[in-house]
Parts: sequence; C-alpha cells; structure tokens
Amino acid sequence: MEITRTLAISAEELFDQIEKTIIADIREATGKEVPRAKLNGYKYKKVARGGGRSGTPMDVKIKHYRYPELYEARFSYATGVNTVRYEVTEASDDSVTVLYREDLEPRGNAPRGLTGMLNRKIYERRLRSRAQQIFKSLEETVKRERSARENNPALSELEDSTTEEQSEE
Repeated sequence: MEITRTLAISAEELFDQIEKTIIADIREATGKEVPRAKLNGYKYKKVARGGGRSGTPMDVKIKHYRYPELYEARFSYATGVNTVRYEVTEASDDSVTVLYREDLEPRGNAPRGLTGMLNRKIYERRLRSRAQQIFKSLEETVKRERSARENNPALSELEDSTTEEQSEE
C-alpha cells in the first residue's frame, strides 16, 4: 500500500518528529539511548501492544535511515513481516512530499484464497486510515512546536544546543 501526501512542513521538521518516535521506541524496548548516527541498520527486539495479554514479540531492523530523506524499517513477528517506508522530497520552500509505503508479508498459517484476500483488503483499508491520521498528527505537532519556538526564543536556543550534541555523538 502506497500513499503520497504533501505536508506544509520542512523535511527536517518531519524527520525530527519521526526520529523522536524511533528513539523513544528503542529506549522503551532496550533502555538504550541511540544517536542519529547509529540508526541506519540498527536492530532491536521489542514487544508490541496487542496480540494478547503479553503483547507481540518482534524483531525490528531499521533498514535505511538517511536524515531528512528516507526511513525504512522492518518489523518481523510470528505471523509476518511488516515493512514501513517514508521517502521525503522537497515540494517547495515550505512543504514536502512524503511517499509512505507499508507492506505486509504474511507467513505461517496466514489465511489463503478468498479469506486471505478479504483480510488483506480490510488490513489495507485500516492502514490507509491510520496513515492519514499519522500525516495529520505529524503536521499538527510540527506546526505547534514551530509556533512554540517562535513565541519563545529561549526554547529554540535550547533545541539547537541539543541537536548539536546529538550530531557529535
């Protein structure tokens, strides 16, 4: 499933939000702080919510991470492999075009035939809806943070010093 959307934010602003999510996920799963420079190719194990009381164990590999243009991750679990990709290009000075792709490769006892086809269609419909919500949320969060920085210059200076420290790691 593939969706292309133009967002009224910069590629850096978009990737800052994506990166915050990735780093928080790694921290929650492993307890480790991973800098941007080590995200490309990074692998870790986690237990995702859902899949029963104990959650769904999975292996995660960040296949590609090139700030601020490409993020692709593979989530492998017992019933399949899910691959998520964000590819970003500048549309203009104040907007980006995002190509979002998500693929599911079922394995094991996944339903086949008509049942499998119907399940995939339902899954794809949910993915499209969730992707639209993610785009909306990312854009709103970036705009809120941008406004907060514009209204509080000290916040912008603090973020600039934190970004410099991350780049040095």
